[in-house]
Amino acid sequence: MRRLIAIFSIVAVAAALAAAPVRRGNRPPSRILRPAAESGTLEAKLTWALGEAPGAATGGVFWTGYCVERLMGENSHIGSFTDGGSGRDLTIAEILAGLKAAAAPSAAGDDLRGAARAALDEIERQGKPERKVLKELGVFLKYEAGRPPVLGEVRMSNLDLAFDFEGAPLFWLGKTSEEQSLSLIRALYGRHRGDKVREGLVAAAGCHGTPRLVVPFLETVLTGDGPDDLRRGAAFWVGQQNDPDGLRLLVRTALGDKSEEVREGAVFSVSQVELPAAVDELIVLARSADLRDVRKQAVFWLGQMASEKSGKALEEFARKDGDIEIQEQAVFALSQLPDNQGVDALIKLAKTHPDPRVRKKAIFWLGECDDPRALETLIAIIKGK
Repeated sequence: MRRLIAIFSIVAVAAALAAAPVRRGNRPPSRILRPAAESGTLEAKLTWALGEAPGAATGGVFWTGYCVERLMGENSHIGSFTDGGSGRDLTIAEILAGLKAAAAPSAAGDDLRGAARAALDEIERQGKPERKVLKELGVFLKYEAGRPPVLGEVRMSNLDLAFDFEGAPLFWLGKTSEEQSLSLIRALYGRHRGDKVREGLVAAAGCHGTPRLVVPFLETVLTGDGPDDLRRGAAFWVGQQNDPDGLRLLVRTALGDKSEEVREGAVFSVSQVELPAAVDELIVLARSADLRDVRKQAVFWLGQMASEKSGKALEEFARKDGDIEIQEQAVFALSQLPDNQGVDALIKLAKTHPDPRVRKKAIFWLGECDDPRALETLIAIIKGK
């Protein structure tokens, strides 16, 4: 992920992308129930679970869950992990296998050596593409008492992580295909109107790894009549699919959606698409979008992309754009290019731009730079050279 990926916080559902520490004390399910037959559609198994739940879930709350296989980075996770304490909680996979207690923690020396190996591995991996492996991703639906039971929450987690089932029963529906999973998610989305549940379903869909299945569903959400937060979340997950059709959908959204908030969210999502064409599309948006804030967002995100095209386009915007705010935004974006790629352009702008406001911005951002060329330029400007 790029260095400003922390801005994911602008989209709440983005938190599901990376594992995050949580407090200890994940409670296992009180019991695990499975359908008698392994065959049958996923939706049929869910219908079975909902029918059995009133008798099995005496407290009213219960979970249903299933998993799909998902190609993921070897060191990436979706869900949460337990951090702290002298032991660890059972993983979902261990619970499903019938284990009652986690393995004893390693000795302190082993833990230290393991941490050192992990740190060395992390250094070794830097700058290299992460190896992709198949991992099991669980989709968990939390239901509350009702006739029929009411879906209240949707969560995702890799099965090799811990999960807080809150001591409620779990109806485990087994492993299924992405086709059946997306079919069920689409059906549930159509049945439930609550924003929280729908946001969870959109995130669940986005965590699947087959764009031809995911993007059409997310497009129905993005182009639908739902609230802006929900549609912006759909745009975010489209960007995570790294799909040419999804990229074109995001560009159309950024140029023409009825909501400025959704349009700006689509620009951000374009910047997260890991395809060469994403840089070209951002340049087009920065040049031709009819809303200034959308153009400014496109210029900003160009500054986060390590591309020769980004630097050239930003220098052009800083010199030639007819909007002074866009020029100033381009100067800032040049200062944000990875590995000080924008320093040469900033030096030129600080010395030669015809507008003193832009020259001042370039000088300011050179002052924030740790590149020796910037210091030399500032000294020369001070001396009047």
